[in-house]
Amino acid sequence: MIDNSQIETEMFYSPSLKLDWNYDVYLPSGYDEKSGDKYPVLYLLHGLGGNHRNLLERFDSQQMLDELVKQTGQKLIVVFVDGFNSFYINGQNGGMQMEDAVMQDLVPLIEKNYQIAQKRSQHSIGGISMGGYGAARLALKYADYWSSAILISPAVWQHLPLDNKFRKTLHAWQSAKEAWSEQFYEQVFPTNYLKKGQDVSFYVESTAKDTVVPIADVASFVNKLTQHQVKTKFIQDNIDDHNWTYWAKVAPQAYQWVIKQFKKARK
Repeated sequence: MIDNSQIETEMFYSPSLKLDWNYDVYLPSGYDEKSGDKYPVLYLLHGLGGNHRNLLERFDSQQMLDELVKQTGQKLIVVFVDGFNSFYINGQNGGMQMEDAVMQDLVPLIEKNYQIAQKRSQHSIGGISMGGYGAARLALKYADYWSSAILISPAVWQHLPLDNKFRKTLHAWQSAKEAWSEQFYEQVFPTNYLKKGQDVSFYVESTAKDTVVPIADVASFVNKLTQHQVKTKFIQDNIDDHNWTYWAKVAPQAYQWVIKQFKKARK
């Protein structure tokens, strides 16, 4: 049994990615792998240009989680995923198979190695920017596993202008002929996996000052969720921009929301 919370940095070979893959795991104080206790789990996905350490080093998620666990009495396990610049999809034409890596490689490994609650109501996924896109898509496509999702500044662009720099620098949606395939982008967009009354709860927060992902695009995404009667809490604030200063401010309330979902489901 561990006396204080700890972060474990681990690595394993991912058959889907065909490489050694890093991840971190937050274990709450009192965690005992020999006990019969089972814990809810939250997977967190970083943004573009980041890695599995971002949400631990750019702001202190461990401390935030420790405080919330103390306040609520609800313990949880948190997995910090390394998504490279994949947007957490299965790429075409030799692109990374990150969706398969998460769902077929990492999730089963975590369930095997840690005391994870098996009930769907105890499984959540979340992310920032690119990670928000990934969390939205995986939560909706695999709604049989995930019950909730937290999205902070999610990169859910409805339509990027042709001269936007991301069309030239991102290759997650490449085709055989294009660095950015609009057809492929639209094909795998998160809202394509929406179903009426889908039993997944969403927490979405973004700022009206966001200069990377327009708030109108986030609002349009949220509108599609609500049109399909998906339970959604949408917070549109007016502080900072698409940056770590903003994310450090809003992450604690997102974490608090998901912890409350876990606690409510266990009653």
